[in-house]
Amino acid sequence: MNTVGSDDVERRYVDAAREARAGWAAADPAAHAARAGCEVTDGGVLVPLFGRAHLVRHPGGEVETPAPDAQVGPGSAAKPVHDAVAILLLHYLLTADGTPPAGEWLAYRELPGGLFYATAFAARSEESLARAFAGPAGPSGPGPLAFTAAALCLGGEPLRLADAAFRFEALPRLAVAALLWAGDDEEEGAAAVLFDAAAGHYLPAEDLAGLGGFLAQRLTR
Repeated sequence: MNTVGSDDVERRYVDAAREARAGWAAADPAAHAARAGCEVTDGGVLVPLFGRAHLVRHPGGEVETPAPDAQVGPGSAAKPVHDAVAILLLHYLLTADGTPPAGEWLAYRELPGGLFYATAFAARSEESLARAFAGPAGPSGPGPLAFTAAALCLGGEPLRLADAAFRFEALPRLAVAALLWAGDDEEEGAAAVLFDAAAGHYLPAEDLAGLGGFLAQRLTR
């Protein structure tokens, strides 16, 4: 049985980042930023990812996060991000078409192209959250209280959709929600990650799967 090694995964990231940067180099940054709801600065386009600023430079497509308390701009103290994050933000800027958020939630499999990646998405995002938080609540164990604490730290806004549920502004004009149903001695708990119905106007399905995985990683770390 063939498996994909870490070197192969890294090579795919490098190739995908190179292609995305080529597309960005040929793009009009101001026009794409306007459609994405992002700010243009002297250094590039400023894109907040779950509230944290990222600077996408043009034409090179380098993506950086500023050091704590540093100003974003030319010559600012910053560090480059992993290619996976760079690809996500470049694809966001290149895909965004300015469609207003729908204000309705869809499961990942209901999004355009979502069925193809649905199994992997569920394992990486929803099952990860369920393992971490869907057990019975306890003083120091998993449960809705721990999930709530993690969600609030990430800037989540409470929703009335499950035992515990939160909305996150993942990217400008692209909201995601994490839902948790606590388990007990008789029934297993569960988790779900939902997307605004307009999400496909801002990222392809594969990148939306990555965004859900990124959310789960941030909540469980």
